[in-house]
Amino acid sequence: MLVLIQMFHELEAAKSSAELCCVVERLTRRMGFERFVYALTIRTPSLKAQEYLLSGYPPEWIKRYVAGNYFALDPVVQQAQSSTLPIIWSEDASEPKKVSDLWEEARSFVLAAGLSVSVHEQPGITGIFSLSRDKALDLEGQDLAALIGRAQMLSSALHHAVFRIDLPKLILPQGSALLTARELECLKWAADGKTAWEIGQILGIAERTAVFHVNNVIQKLGATNKTQAIVRALALNMI
Repeated sequence: MLVLIQMFHELEAAKSSAELCCVVERLTRRMGFERFVYALTIRTPSLKAQEYLLSGYPPEWIKRYVAGNYFALDPVVQQAQSSTLPIIWSEDASEPKKVSDLWEEARSFVLAAGLSVSVHEQPGITGIFSLSRDKALDLEGQDLAALIGRAQMLSSALHHAVFRIDLPKLILPQGSALLTARELECLKWAADGKTAWEIGQILGIAERTAVFHVNNVIQKLGATNKTQAIVRALALNMI
C-alpha cells in the first residue's frame, strides 16, 4: 500500500526532473495506471505567467494538446481550476462537439479513463495531477475511495517535490521563509502530530501562542494549512 511517508521518501530521493519523472512513473504503475501528467501554472502580479509540465504522456499527444489549445476546452482542467475535489473522467453527451472530439482523440492515444486532482496554493498557483489508463475505473468498487486518497497524497507530495527541484525561488522568495527558533520548535512538534494544546504544554507556552507560531509558519512557507506547511518544510529540509 502506498502511504504518504513512502511516497515522500521516494520523491525526495529524486535530484532532477528526469529522476522525478521516473519515480512518478513507477508510483503511477503501482496504483494501476499507465500514464501521468502534472501541470503547474503560476500567475503572480507584475510577472509573466509561468507554466511547468512533468509528463509521462505520449509526446505526440502533448504536442497535439498544445497545438489544439485543448487546455481551454478540457472539462477536467476547467473543473480542477475552480475546485479541490477529485475528478473522475467522464464524457458528457451534452458537451460541445469540440470537447467530444478531444475525448475521442485522447482515446486514440490510449488515454481513455482516469482521475485528476488539483493542488491549490496561495492565489495564482494551481497544479493539476492526472492519472490515466486504457481500462475504465470501477466506480462501484470498494477500492475507489482508497485510490482517490492515494492520488491526492501523491499529488501533494509531487507538488512539493517539483518546487524543491525546479521552482524554489518562485515558491519561496529570498528571505520569506526565515523561521524563528520557536516557530521551528512548534513546527517539529506539529509534524509529530501534536495539537496546539500539547505543543503549549511541551514548550511551556500558552495554547494561543502555539497557534500563533504555527500560523506564522504557514504564512511564511506560503502554505494554506498546517499539513501543507509540514510537507513543504520536509521537502525543503527545514525539519
